[in-house]
Amino acid sequence: MPFRSLVKSTLLLGSSSVANTLIGILRVKILALIVGPAGLGLLGALSAIASLGTTVAALGSDTSGTRRIALSRDNEAAVARVRAVLLAIAVIHGLVTVAVFYLGRAQIAHWVFGSDAYADEVALLGIAVALSLIAGLQIAQLQGLGQAGAVARVSVLSSLIGTAFGLLAVWEWGIGGIIVLVLAQPAIAALVAYGYTTRLSGSQSTALRARWIATDWLGIVGQGGAYMLSYVMLALVPLAIRALVIREIGMEAAGHFHASWTMSVIYVGFLLNAMSADYFPRLTALIDDRRAAISLINDQVQLGLAIGGPILLFMLAAAPWIVPLLYSREFLPAVEIFQWQALGNLMKIAGWPVAFLSMARGRSGQFFLIEFAWCSLFFVIAWIGLAPLGLVAVGIGFAAGCIVYFVLQWAVATATYGFRWERQTVSTMLAYLFAGLLTLLAAQHSHWWQLAIGTAFAIGLGLVSVRFICAKIGDEGRIGRIAHRVFQRIGWPLPLVT
Repeated sequence: MPFRSLVKSTLLLGSSSVANTLIGILRVKILALIVGPAGLGLLGALSAIASLGTTVAALGSDTSGTRRIALSRDNEAAVARVRAVLLAIAVIHGLVTVAVFYLGRAQIAHWVFGSDAYADEVALLGIAVALSLIAGLQIAQLQGLGQAGAVARVSVLSSLIGTAFGLLAVWEWGIGGIIVLVLAQPAIAALVAYGYTTRLSGSQSTALRARWIATDWLGIVGQGGAYMLSYVMLALVPLAIRALVIREIGMEAAGHFHASWTMSVIYVGFLLNAMSADYFPRLTALIDDRRAAISLINDQVQLGLAIGGPILLFMLAAAPWIVPLLYSREFLPAVEIFQWQALGNLMKIAGWPVAFLSMARGRSGQFFLIEFAWCSLFFVIAWIGLAPLGLVAVGIGFAAGCIVYFVLQWAVATATYGFRWERQTVSTMLAYLFAGLLTLLAAQHSHWWQLAIGTAFAIGLGLVSVRFICAKIGDEGRIGRIAHRVFQRIGWPLPLVT
């Protein structure tokens, strides 16, 4: 698959994530001013419960559904059948989820918050989960069919409109309006995604049949079960850490953790979203061509670090100033956590493209075991270190887990698929890892040295990465020709890259 096409789709989806990032910055800033750390701690806990519930309710059908559609793009009847079954899953699983959350509201609230004070809010989360499931399975259809533009628009519109409704509720009712914020975004996403999926060819051509639902449900959920368990762990670990922090330190400390976690997710999530929406279907389609698939993985790692690496290095460098700017000075304890998370995310960016190899090959058990190792190490270090080290133990656990995650993904891909790194990929990864470690070391001595070193690395490595991407794109097209002329004029001509 041409590198130019990969760059184009990543930038398209990345641009929507930039918009979501700006919306997210505005959202958390306003919330920090209105409800403070305690309010953000509540939002983080409710959002984590909803995320976990959505993962369980989907039973991996979003991932396996995307894979099935990607493999059947040329067979309209097969695609229509998968889409019909995904619709049935969304409706049936959604109704069951609403009932489960209502019946278990007191028990869930007591486990997370230590009392049933927020049982009513937990009950309403069942509706948020059902709406998220409906939206997610429609987005899975768009991803499987390569509709990257539609996925980007659904993401931006749901974030913008949902944030507007939610912030109005919080402005009016204070902390009591947070549940509206949690409900608004999945509701808007479900409506907007429905508008796009009804435009797809064959949308009305396939009627639901009971035997299809029975047989295909077993196939989709059976293949997606291990993915579901993996996603449950990924949602459960942050929730468990939030519950631990609330019980051991308090709701304000949970707000500090939520602030650092949100920053980490916002500024790296756009790469994962782009990979899920475009790279995953591409890799699935190429999985039988080993040479092409390995080349695509290396390209994605280089592109991911070129786009996300400089951002993370700058965020790591400027964290002592960015956190109070985005939130308030009450959130300064989040700085040290985020710095470790930023270092870990550099390794996560490099490991993600390799992780999608297991998913593209349908090796759900392999995917689960590696995610289990990452989640276990993250939680154990946070749990053991919380008392002696405080909240920073959460950041250290995250970074350590990401390093182990990267090593395991690399080792398994090499052993089972014959995966190999390209020389340029290795050089890029080592450069960003060295820059991140040096910036984090500088942070232990002086914030100004941290800012100077991290910013210099971010600018320098960013320029080198942009130059390499432009060289790999070539001089075809308007952007390619402009890039070649610019680098030629500054005396740093682009090399020929094959």
